Amino acid sequence: MTTVRARLPSVVRPFPVTAPYRVVPAPRPLTGSAAVELDDAWPAAVERRVQRLAADPGGVVVRDPHEPDDAGLAAALRAAWALLPGTAHLGVRVDVERAQAVRTGPSRSEAATAELLRRTGLDLLVVGWLLACSDDLVVLRRSGAGELRAELLAVAFPSGWPPRRRAGAGLRELHAPVAEGERLQRAAPALTEALLTKGPLRQHVWGLDPDGRLDRDPSAPDAPHGPVPSDPAEWWLRVERQTSTPLPTLGRALFTIRPHLVPLRELAPEQRRTLADAVASLSPEARHYKGITAVADDLVAWLRAAP
Repeated sequence: MTTVRARLPSVVRPFPVTAPYRVVPAPRPLTGSAAVELDDAWPAAVERRVQRLAADPGGVVVRDPHEPDDAGLAAALRAAWALLPGTAHLGVRVDVERAQAVRTGPSRSEAATAELLRRTGLDLLVVGWLLACSDDLVVLRRSGAGELRAELLAVAFPSGWPPRRRAGAGLRELHAPVAEGERLQRAAPALTEALLTKGPLRQHVWGLDPDGRLDRDPSAPDAPHGPVPSDPAEWWLRVERQTSTPLPTLGRALFTIRPHLVPLRELAPEQRRTLADAVASLSPEARHYKGITAVADDLVAWLRAAP
């Protein structure tokens, strides 16, 4: 089979940065766009996903070992497949009810197609979903009034946290590392109910990245170590587009995470000024959480001086 080379739509890079910086646990209704979008960032994303699945599969796909429910999880994953823009770009047709895939034509990524075709059952539903788009997927399951847990994490591109250590984690535990996250902790019960019963919802979360790497799992075998770049011109803005889709009849919700990375030097002048003001307003705790303590002041100076 040959590789399809038709052009994918150009990626639209969100810029949700505002100043001063605040932690706001307020996802908004998803309007005007799909929960999962296919664009020309997908080829690089799927290439890295194939590498991660080969080198560290247990760090990418993780299930809660304490509450195994294959039937309920399979139903949630079938619902997740309805969010996808299809699989024609992979040259396959997937029967999500039977969890089987067959080859139908040429693919934009032969490596991804081969990876998908060798899988069946729940494994196919999870990995096939990851290979079909640029988003990561989390299945959240109700575990009590105002409580939910991460039943499944299919996360190839975390922003500095290890998915393998978050299986079964509740919302408070998932948000615990966030600096100035008291509002998130107080809002956890209400946010839980919103995720499980309302939506689809969308929010954006931003951070700063030293090298534009999609995956920042500190526990990965090839995780980068050592000092970060001291030159602000080498840094990137990382924005995660997060969506949630409730599955109330299943007592679950789908949560997607799509990273967008753009070099700081490619930001528009007004965006650099806004980002400078936002970084300048960060508390010491927030600077530490975002991993920029050593370079924050230099970042602010460079962003304000750049033309």
